[in-house]
Amino acid sequence: MIGKNNIKALLVIILFSLQWGCSNLTNKEMADNALDGGRYFLESCNQGDFKKANYYLLDGTENQSFFKDISTDYFELDKEGRQQLRQASIQINEIKALDSNQTIIKYQSSLDKVPQEIKVINTPLGWKVDLKYSYTDK
Repeated sequence: MIGKNNIKALLVIILFSLQWGCSNLTNKEMADNALDGGRYFLESCNQGDFKKANYYLLDGTENQSFFKDISTDYFELDKEGRQQLRQASIQINEIKALDSNQTIIKYQSSLDKVPQEIKVINTPLGWKVDLKYSYTDK
């Protein structure tokens, strides 16, 4: 039989787990569409919030490798460079749906104005960025 103290301890653990889980959800909103998935990822990278950006990244070792390169490049910038990136805005130039589950977003940063593309894929956990598309020959 479970004692009163054990039940109280179990309830405290459950409540703590629920509170922790809910607080994580407020920091990372599931992307309901391709534009949000891409935008959340890009903005999080610009802000240096790579934990949040990783949430919007499609699973896979190749994607993680490209993601690691992006985060390394960010942290190799000096303080001024990181500040400029945090203040940069993302301009969406075109959204092209390949099908109902894959979308290409063409964008540029106000910082360098170089046109770039990312692919966003619909998953059961929301829309996620597939960096393989951006970093491999098309």
